[in-house]
Order: sequence, then C-alpha cells, then structure tokens
Amino acid sequence: MSSTTMSSPFALQLGTNYCPRDAEAAQIKAFLVEPCLRLKNLDGEIAVLRQTLDKLAEERDNLKAYVEAHKALISPIRRLPLDILGAIFTACLPTHRNCVMSAQEAPVILGWICSSWRSISLSMPKLWSRLHIVEPTPSDLVPESSEDYSAKVAQRLEVADAWLRRSGTCPLSISLESKLDNRAIGPAMLMRLHASPPQSPFLNVLLPFASRWQYMDLVLPLGLHEALSCLTEDDVPLLARLRMFHRPEAMDIPYLTQLGILHAPNLTSFCVVGGKTHSLHLPLRWSQLTDLSLEGTFNLGGAQTPGNILIILSRCPQLRTFRVLVHDPSESPLSHTIVECPFLHTIDLGCFGNPLRTAGWLLSRLSLPDLRDFKFRGSQLQQAEIASTELLLSSLASSNRLGSIGLDSAVFSNSKAVLIHFLLGLPPTVQRLEMTETMHASRRSIYLFDDGVMEVLNASLGATTACPVLQELVINRCYTVSDTALLSFVRSRQPTLKRVRVAFDREMQIDILPALQPSTQAGLDISLTYITLPPPSFSPWEGLSDGPSPVRLLQ
Repeated sequence: MSSTTMSSPFALQLGTNYCPRDAEAAQIKAFLVEPCLRLKNLDGEIAVLRQTLDKLAEERDNLKAYVEAHKALISPIRRLPLDILGAIFTACLPTHRNCVMSAQEAPVILGWICSSWRSISLSMPKLWSRLHIVEPTPSDLVPESSEDYSAKVAQRLEVADAWLRRSGTCPLSISLESKLDNRAIGPAMLMRLHASPPQSPFLNVLLPFASRWQYMDLVLPLGLHEALSCLTEDDVPLLARLRMFHRPEAMDIPYLTQLGILHAPNLTSFCVVGGKTHSLHLPLRWSQLTDLSLEGTFNLGGAQTPGNILIILSRCPQLRTFRVLVHDPSESPLSHTIVECPFLHTIDLGCFGNPLRTAGWLLSRLSLPDLRDFKFRGSQLQQAEIASTELLLSSLASSNRLGSIGLDSAVFSNSKAVLIHFLLGLPPTVQRLEMTETMHASRRSIYLFDDGVMEVLNASLGATTACPVLQELVINRCYTVSDTALLSFVRSRQPTLKRVRVAFDREMQIDILPALQPSTQAGLDISLTYITLPPPSFSPWEGLSDGPSPVRLLQ
C-alpha cells in the first residue's frame, strides 16, 4: 500500500477545519490500523538501511584518511627545497608595514601549520627582522595598576624580546607605538614629565638591539624620546631611517639637538612630527639625507620659516623627498640666492596664512630640475586672489618633469575662480591630479570641487583644458561633483585616462559604471565609493527599552 493508492472516505475533509462526529472518529481510527502498521514496518526497514549506510560511510572515511595520509607523504610541498620554501615564507610577510604580534598572519601563523614548518620558520632570522610593537594602553576599565594590565605588558615584553632574538644578526625594522594614557595633560603634568621623564619598558627592550636598528618608527609620549639620549652614533651603525612622532601636547623638544643617533653614519631618512623642533641645530649629516620630513605643530610654533627651509635645503644636495610645515613669511623679501636641488623630486608643503604666496615665494628660490610630485596643503585665512597664484605657477612651470599634483581645497579659501585659474595654469606635463575637499574648522566654507571644476578638466567642453595629458584623477571627500559630470569627464579623456578614484561623501545619484563598461574592459581602473545614509526609523517601539533591535525589525 502506498500513499498514491490509498483512498480515504474522508478525502474531502483532509486539510480543512472539519470536526468529525464520534462515529466518524471511530471509523477513522479503524481505517488507520493498517497504514500505521505499514508505517512502523517502513521505519524499521529505514533503520536497518541507515545502519548499513552508516557502517559503509565509516569504512569509507577510514579508507579515505588512510589514502590521504599516504598521499600527503608525496605532496609537492614536502619535496620543495628549503630555499624555495623559505622564499615562500618570506613572501607571506606584509610588504607595506612591519609584522604584528598575531597568530593570524606571518610569520607566527607559519609555525602553527606543523612542527616541521615551525622549525623552519624559527631557523629563518629574516622572518623575524621586522616587528610592530604596541604598548598596552591603560584605561578606566583596566587601569595601569591592575593585574590584567601588568600581565599583558609582561606578555608583550616577553614576545618582543623573543621575536628580536630570533632575528639573529639581520638588520631590524621596528615600529613602536608607546603611550601614557588618553587623558589631557596640563602644564603641571608637563613640568613633572620634563623633570622626571617616564620610562618605557618596551623602549628598554629595544635598546640592546640598537646595533642592528635599520628602520625605526617611534611613536612615544612626551619624555620617552629622551631615553634615546644614552645612544651615540657608534651604537647605531646600520640606522638608515628614523621617524619620531611626538604627542600634540609636546611643545619645545630641544633634546633632539643633543641626540647622538641623529648623526648616525648611514642615516639618510629622517622624520620628526609634532612639537617645536630647532631644525637648524639638529646634528644630522645633512649632506647624505635623501628623505626629510619636518612637521611640527603649527599652533605651537613648530612650523619652519621659509628662510630656515632655504638653509636646510642648501645643506641637503642629495635630497629626494621633502615634507615640511611652513610659516607664512613676513613682508620682508627672502634672500635672492637660488638653492640648487638637483635630485629633489617630491615636495609636500603644508602652509598656513597665505599658502599660495608662501609656496610661490619658497619655490621661486629653488632650482628643481627633477621635480615630479608637488603636494600642497594648508589653510588660506584670507580671501584668495588670482594674483597670489602667479609666482607659484611660474615656479611649477619651470619644472618640465612635473607629473603629479596634490591639492587641498582649503588653500584656495572659498574662491573657485582662483582654483580654476590655478588648474588651468598647471604645466601640461601633469599626468596625475589628486584633490581633497577640506573644510575649514573656524568658519563656514563652500565646496570647491564641483561640476564647474570638472568642466575645466573635461576635454570635450572647451578649447582650453587643464592637464591635457591627465592619466589619473583622485578626489577625496567629494561632495558636489555630480555623477553625470564625472561620467562626461571620463568619456572625454578616453583612451588617455588610466585610473580614477573618487570617494564621495554623499549617496549615489546615478550608477555610471555600466555606461563605463567598455572603458573598463579597455583597461580603465575606476573606483567610486559612496556613503549610505541609514533609512528612517518608523518603529512603533521607539522610546521603549524592551523594544526589538533594528536588525530584528528589518528581518
């Protein structure tokens, strides 16, 4: 008997709310005797078959494990020479930063695969020659005096020491993120820190390895940098790059002028961020520097004067990249001496007050035959004028290799006309343009990067087009450029345009990617990101503590 052959006298009532009478209920019970018996027999047969199937599955699993275990013996990865396996291990390391103390990435995760890989990874000093160290930060929930905090500090200290000892004799790349706490530091605390500088156990762990320091990035609170004063140039023979980041409250940091490691014999890259640095008195080997970054805190007098910058650049004939925060110069003219910078290819200027005039004055005193990348940021405190751009544009035009320009909208104040004039005056060699919309914190600003600016860049809307050989456009924090204007720009620049990156601070208006599919298939690399505003809430539970979460409502 099967469900397809059974006929029921109650077929019309099945699946309804019909309530049978007593006589009908007895009839139904009698009718179900045979089907229930057949159902029981089928359950028994299924149980026997399932037991047989489970036994076969178990036998199959055991046989499969037996086969896989033998196949593993002849796996190609086991037959790789150690030098190739080592190259694979090295390729697993992050390339854009130092390694972290985590089992989620190399080199730590390599030792978790098997005992053989662990032995191999531990025997390769190069895998352990790069390390990022983060000093645990105490909080109100886990204060510095708690056992949990002390245990975490002790654990990281132990790991850092073991990690660096595994590096053998390899040159070291280390980044240290060390902090006090996140509470505000007042004048009284600053005086106490200067009188009795704090100690960093993590910095103390690094000091014994100073002879192998090669690339060092140090983010330390006020006072901790002074612990480096015990080192001399002879202690750091391999040091090639030193980056030092001070907390914002760091004001005058004169200890740098006495820091012996700044005179390291192989130091070619130096960066100091925060505070007020007496740059001209730093004991650097200026003539061998190729990369220099001097970024003080502007409101604490940490910016450099144009006169000091000219002196510094005259000392650095080998300089390739230069990043600096610049004071607005006084009305007195700068020296008419031209400073030769034959190899300087990247300049990043942060200017405040009148950045267009400041940058123009400074660049007009420099000979930059190899300038390729110019970044310009800061804040125009007065209304920008077209006349203030002429000297800067003239200086940029003299660099016939200039290919990349980076701009912040704040340097043009609220004047779109000045921005457009600047873009039209850029040298025709510019192939990359990056623009960042920056709002001034002290006043209401307008958005400069809009469809009018895109028209200046659109090659099909006029005879005069800015950056005629543009290959890459990047816009950060874009508010008012429409999707249609961007689409028109991209189409007008084909096939020269190679890359577009726009980060919109608004929702999408029109999806233009389908219209650009032929361009992307031809090689155009385009990335458009938008923000998504949360939908309005119409929850009837709003205001009640026991209401369902928004996620549940959406479900």
